Amino acid sequence: MLTSGHLFLFLGLLSFGVLGIFHKLADVKAAEPKALTAVLYVSSFLLALISSLVMKSGNPIGSQAVILTALPFGISAGIAILAFQAGIRHGDITTSWLVINLSSAIPTVMSIFLYNERVTRTKEIALLLIPIAIGLLWKERVASSRKVEAP
Repeated sequence: MLTSGHLFLFLGLLSFGVLGIFHKLADVKAAEPKALTAVLYVSSFLLALISSLVMKSGNPIGSQAVILTALPFGISAGIAILAFQAGIRHGDITTSWLVINLSSAIPTVMSIFLYNERVTRTKEIALLLIPIAIGLLWKERVASSRKVEAP
């Protein structure tokens, strides 16, 4: 049975995918990465503010704990986006976006150790496939570099 959680999961996946497409479009159009990131963060803030006002969740900005948590994570995300935008100019969107998605293994492994999250057979297989995927990306990158260097 589909729940609202499934809907949010699907919307998150869809939004994350569209974000990658827009990053590549911005690169093709030679948009300034810092300006793109500023638009992304301002629009995200406004969307969160509007949704909290519509839901009447009290303080529209959030408690002090929320703000103190959001600031370092927002700064970290901003650095990651700027690094991604700089890197995408030197490679394929498929490789860059795949590496970004593979980076989700870091919080997954941390949640296993910090929160004693149960590791199912499926999670074991997924975690074991990550180094294989990174190795294949490296091999593909080396092969494509050789093709460019060949006369």
